[in-house]
Amino acid sequence: MKKLTLLISVIAVTSAFSVMLSGCGKNVKKNILPPDVYYGKAMHDSQVKNYGGAVKNFKALIENYPAYGKTEIAEIRLGDVYYLEGKYIESAGAYLDFVHLHPRSKYVPFAMYYEAMSYFKRNLAVGRNQAPLKNAKKIFEKLISKYPYSKYSKKSFKYIKFINIKLSENTFFTGLYYYNASIWKSAAYMFKTVLKQYGRDGVPIIPKTLYYLSACYKNLGNKKMEARYMNMLKTKYPKSRYAE
Repeated sequence: MKKLTLLISVIAVTSAFSVMLSGCGKNVKKNILPPDVYYGKAMHDSQVKNYGGAVKNFKALIENYPAYGKTEIAEIRLGDVYYLEGKYIESAGAYLDFVHLHPRSKYVPFAMYYEAMSYFKRNLAVGRNQAPLKNAKKIFEKLISKYPYSKYSKKSFKYIKFINIKLSENTFFTGLYYYNASIWKSAAYMFKTVLKQYGRDGVPIIPKTLYYLSACYKNLGNKKMEARYMNMLKTKYPKSRYAE
């Protein structure tokens, strides 16, 4: 009799626990909204600049409905929301993920362009860490190479030109730092780097670089190299004030 009572108790407890689990499962399902609801809420949040809400709803859609028809759009819109919010590290990551997940999508040029723009936006100041600008340039160049007829490739050219100017200036000012400290060899090395990396891009800093490079070798007592770079300056940039 005691064994029967004990068995009934165990069955009752087990049944109650099963009901609890069942109830929990129903609650979890109730917390997951239909995909159209997530998408609609995310788009609305984007329009009213509630970027935090948009991120939350786009992520919920992507995580819960990976095969949904609008999930691909949601993945790229997630990058857009981060970009508009000024979270450029996150936007670059989202666009890169999109390219990896959908390499044949018609939106890949768009994603690559704004991945590059995310890096571009992070750092524009001379004298600071230029790694983001170098990353932006690399992606812009890759975009142009893979999709030469895309409108985003055409937009990329002007940014590459601007980046070259900023990077060349940054390298030049590093050389100028050594020059002002009378560390002539290090200064000459940095000025040569400017010529090597950006000489063919026609950046404005080149005449000034040639002038200071000639001055470095003058201070080093190397008249041959001094004359070489001064002649180069006068030949290629005769109208420059540095050629006077």
